[in-house]
Amino acid sequence: MEPGSPFRKYQTIQPDAGYPVGKNLHYECLVCGQVIPSMPDDDLSCKCRNIMIDVGYGRIKIQDHAKARLFGLDKS
Repeated sequence: MEPGSPFRKYQTIQPDAGYPVGKNLHYECLVCGQVIPSMPDDDLSCKCRNIMIDVGYGRIKIQDHAKARLFGLDKS
């Protein structure tokens, strides 16, 4: 990894507490491998639809939590 490039700092997803969102947070699907931002401009889902974000309703839906990860980008 290049000096100063961001790396992933993984966090625990706790569905009962709600799904975290932030400009620096991303969801990674372990089924299709796609990474999507937690705050997209438009509705978005990963290729296999395990992770779906509905911007209009402010909802995130994850079909299989065991196959999804949440991370933030850290530049340290």
